[in-house]
Amino acid sequence: MVAAYCGKLCALMAMIFTLILMSNVVGYGVSPAQTIPGLLILCGIAVVGLTISKAMSRFVKLPSMMYVVVLAVLLSCPISPVSESVIALTSNVQFMAPTTAMGAFIGISLGKEIKAFAKMGWKYVIITIFVITGTFVFSALIADLVLKVTGVI
Repeated sequence: MVAAYCGKLCALMAMIFTLILMSNVVGYGVSPAQTIPGLLILCGIAVVGLTISKAMSRFVKLPSMMYVVVLAVLLSCPISPVSESVIALTSNVQFMAPTTAMGAFIGISLGKEIKAFAKMGWKYVIITIFVITGTFVFSALIADLVLKVTGVI
């Protein structure tokens, strides 16, 4: 069972690594030599976080993303001895490059489930559109507010 989990996780990480690398190189013009070290760190954080989540799922049910984010924050916070290296290497990976890969995965997963989604009825479609739009708009408003308060924009 562990071997199957590791195999699936490695295959998924390889696919994500490739998509982000291509997005970063083609879309943003960053060389592979600059991108690969940061991607290896990001994929390593994801693998370790997902593995911790898998091990902890017997004791407490928390989202896998929580473990990944906490690990990333711990590695990049100022008190971490590796924070400068982590930040320097991962800063070469453009923020929107992983977003492009996520959008591709979301599109693929929605395409597979569109028939089942359509069977639920038109009311669910309208509710989903409002939820997605609301989430996007309010996320953008909060990001804009935080960037203005911090003086970035």
